[in-house]
Amino acid sequence: MKFKYIYLTILAGGLSLNACVDDKGSYDRLPVNELTVEGVETEYSVLAGITELEINPTIKGSVLGEDESQYKYTWYICQSTIINNDHTHTVLGNEKNLKTVVVANPGTYKLYLEITDASTGIEWVASESSLTVTTSLTTGFYLFGDDANGNVAMDFLSMPDSEGDTAVIHNIFTNSAQLKGAEDLMYTGYTYASSAIINLWAVTESGSYKLENSIQDKTIFDIDKNYNESYTFPSGLIQHPVKVLEQFPQQYVYGYAAKYSDRGFITEDGVFIASIMLGEVFASPVNRYSLSSTKLFKPYPKAFYYWDGSSTNTSLKAIVLYDMDANCFVTVEKTGSSYSSIFTEKNCKKLVDQGGAFPWNQDKRTIVYGENNWANSYALMKSTENNTDFYIYKMLVRDPVNPTKVGGYSLTTTEAPELDKAKFISFSPEYPIMIYATDRTFYKYNYETKKADVVKTYDGEITYAAFDWRSRGQLDIVICTYDASAEEDKRGTIYKYELGQTLEITPIMTGRALDKEFVYNTPLKVKKVEYRNSTR
Repeated sequence: MKFKYIYLTILAGGLSLNACVDDKGSYDRLPVNELTVEGVETEYSVLAGITELEINPTIKGSVLGEDESQYKYTWYICQSTIINNDHTHTVLGNEKNLKTVVVANPGTYKLYLEITDASTGIEWVASESSLTVTTSLTTGFYLFGDDANGNVAMDFLSMPDSEGDTAVIHNIFTNSAQLKGAEDLMYTGYTYASSAIINLWAVTESGSYKLENSIQDKTIFDIDKNYNESYTFPSGLIQHPVKVLEQFPQQYVYGYAAKYSDRGFITEDGVFIASIMLGEVFASPVNRYSLSSTKLFKPYPKAFYYWDGSSTNTSLKAIVLYDMDANCFVTVEKTGSSYSSIFTEKNCKKLVDQGGAFPWNQDKRTIVYGENNWANSYALMKSTENNTDFYIYKMLVRDPVNPTKVGGYSLTTTEAPELDKAKFISFSPEYPIMIYATDRTFYKYNYETKKADVVKTYDGEITYAAFDWRSRGQLDIVICTYDASAEEDKRGTIYKYELGQTLEITPIMTGRALDKEFVYNTPLKVKKVEYRNSTR
């Protein structure tokens, strides 16, 4: 690579050098010793405080050749791409060959090699690379659950990079409030927008809590003490303290936030949707049928929604809720073309049945489980007259007025054994596959062929089971179990599988040589596994 210098030192004789040295008397043009640098990559990635960054460049000068006796070196990193008099940077070394452990906050930096020719005073920015600094908490999975005493705790299954070693980092949550009974963990995902609000919410038996989540300057986290419930949810129509059960949209593929300008929350008795560009203020609940009404219907604690992943418009496109009191699906009415005004109240409207694969208004049926993924939305319904008849509703919530009924399927516990005992349910975004788990048995069910298979029966209790399509953009499945009789640090186990095109479920292989199954242990009884991929 051949680079020109950025600026030059003004010599004592008052000469100003550019591509050559001009002499006012003779105008003789003296050649500048231009540098060629090899052996420097365009991109590097390190684990802060752990990975050693080693670069051994080869330098040749157009005048001095391989003579390096006149050179002085400075390796430095910075996050600014503009170099001026006010610019500051972090120096990594002053030798030609760089060998150092980078200690810096997570983020993306520019890595420069600056060379000074002592014989002329000319300074060159001889190479420029991109340096990504991560920590053991940058990429991986939050493991949220209870310790042996029932106290809420959190570990982190760290996956530093594609070639790094996966490892469990223990006790990253202080739990100063001594919370008990872990239930759910919700992460918004990462966005490049510096003004975006990135949330990590924990739900326990006693309530919901906004957690600290920035890894810029810490590795142990607690409840976010800056959270102000009365400011965020000031409505007098709902009960306080507020228990948040859902925040949406949830993170998208590879851990990115699906949208960051609008956000919705579902509490035990309220649903809130607003723009967060000026901060998180959710003034008025939308789960009512008239703006003048103070009667709120009980919402199912999951929202069905749609966003255009290819659009530069960051607002939610359409939202459907489920009214648990009337047992029906409803749409949230828009104000104009968006949901995003925090000053304009919104309300819901019941969907009108006009035929199709399934009814919007339920007769002797109620919702058991709801899910939103990148392709469609799903609802598992159950007969209110018996424990054997179930129904799967597949919908596309793209039109805010008329969502599409994609398909409806009926099934019984004869076809799907023990579905009435299922503790966990999840749908594949691509294939007609529903997985579900009872206390110890993991099932796969094809709702087109009406065929069920036992994938595995575990020694320990199943404490979590779901599709994971966010971490790799693949149809992975995460299963967690807990065996109180095992060694303390191995009571909790995390398994990861994949659903292939043949619709077979097989263990994911991991390790540098991909020679071992994805099985990791924790002391915790894991209630939720939540993906994270963020340097912030």
